[in-house]
Amino acid sequence: MALSPLDIRNKTFSTKMRGFNQDEVDDFLDQVINDYEEVIRQKREIEKSLKHSEEKLTYFNELKDALNQSIIVAQDTADKLKENATKESTIIITTAEAEAKDILTKAREEAKRTVEEANASAHKVVTESTAHAQQLASETDDLKKKTRTFHRNLTMLLENQLDMVKSEEWDELLKPFSTYVSDDHKMVKEVLTKELDKENENHVESSQVIEETEVVAEPDLDATATFILPTDNNDSK
Repeated sequence: MALSPLDIRNKTFSTKMRGFNQDEVDDFLDQVINDYEEVIRQKREIEKSLKHSEEKLTYFNELKDALNQSIIVAQDTADKLKENATKESTIIITTAEAEAKDILTKAREEAKRTVEEANASAHKVVTESTAHAQQLASETDDLKKKTRTFHRNLTMLLENQLDMVKSEEWDELLKPFSTYVSDDHKMVKEVLTKELDKENENHVESSQVIEETEVVAEPDLDATATFILPTDNNDSK
């Protein structure tokens, strides 16, 4: 059994002749007791520190185990998240590709339908324009034919009227009445001569009035509408 400082302090020795100096022995024992107490104190502190270190070591070991477990759980969670993310990204990419393909298909169909409608509209416009142009050409040709007939009939009418005006019958009718009166009817001839002179005077006065009127009231050429009969190019050819 280990000695305690108190055991050392209470230890007594028997005396003999020519033995050790008791005071020196007591002083040495006091020093041994002090050293022994210091060693015990240090031993207790070391044990306390060791116990604290062992507690820390236990704590750190437990913490290490917990961290390792957490790392394992985190790694497992990360792997699962990575797997789920990969699956979701695959689903998203597949869905996006399907939607893009569907949108592209619809866009192509819409573009095709638009082009077909545009071609149909253009064809309809061209057809209607062609029909309208043909109708206008037909109406124009018909109008030219009617104008040609009118021109020919008018020409014939004017030529017939001109022939009638130039006939000898008109010359005979337009002779003065005095030419039909013989020299035996002098009084009648004088009366006719006077009437003829008056008629000539009236004619001269009428001509002067017409000329003055034309000078005062000159017609507005810009406001005058001139009707020109269409010419037939086919006739000139």
